[in-house]
Amino acid sequence: MPVTVRVLTPKERLVKFGITMLCSMACLGAIMLVVLGITIAQPAVVRMRTHQATCTVNGSHFDGENPERPSRFSCSCSLGRYDVCISTYECLVISVTFRTEEGEQRTADLVESEEDLGNECAIAPCSRDHEKNDEMVEEYRELWGRVGQTYPCWYDPGNPSGAARTHFKSSTSEVFHALFWPALVMVVFSVAFCFAYLRFTRYIESTLPMTESNNPWSRFQDEPEEPGDENPSQPSSRPKLVFENFA
Repeated sequence: MPVTVRVLTPKERLVKFGITMLCSMACLGAIMLVVLGITIAQPAVVRMRTHQATCTVNGSHFDGENPERPSRFSCSCSLGRYDVCISTYECLVISVTFRTEEGEQRTADLVESEEDLGNECAIAPCSRDHEKNDEMVEEYRELWGRVGQTYPCWYDPGNPSGAARTHFKSSTSEVFHALFWPALVMVVFSVAFCFAYLRFTRYIESTLPMTESNNPWSRFQDEPEEPGDENPSQPSSRPKLVFENFA
């Protein structure tokens, strides 16, 4: 395959850089779409799906086989901008009962917020001092884990195993803005990149010297008269472009 070396001019190198930036912005929009979808849109959908109920505490206990020495859960705590530490806390389980809007009575594990639905522990403090974590767990048990205590809670109809003590309002506009703007950036810059790349490629091809491979009249040339012709026509393959950037 013939190779044609094409040296880009400073103006063409600038255009090539702009096309690269268009591709980068499209990739950035895709990354932001995934990040905002996980951190904002998905929790907002869960919050909009929850319903309010009245929870009654059935009892509370610490997770573990031995009640006198409950098992401890580990977590990553922060010591500053770059340093991290490992701490532990006791897993407090608060069992509550509530009645759904359909009249069904459910028993579930209480958690602090709707983002924690599905977790077993009611609270997960992660201070670097594990004794302080234990104190926070005990205080939470005294406030919200007394048998017979009632208070408002929120549940997800699709997740019957948990109930949240706190609720944060969300709307469809929050989900819309979290998904629409990064998707718009991704689509607009993707279309702009494809258009600019095709135009630039066609421009470069139009500036190449005319050869048999890119001559539109080459297909009308006569074929060899005999199969054993010593000078067969060259294959009509397009030249391979090699862009070299020289200062």
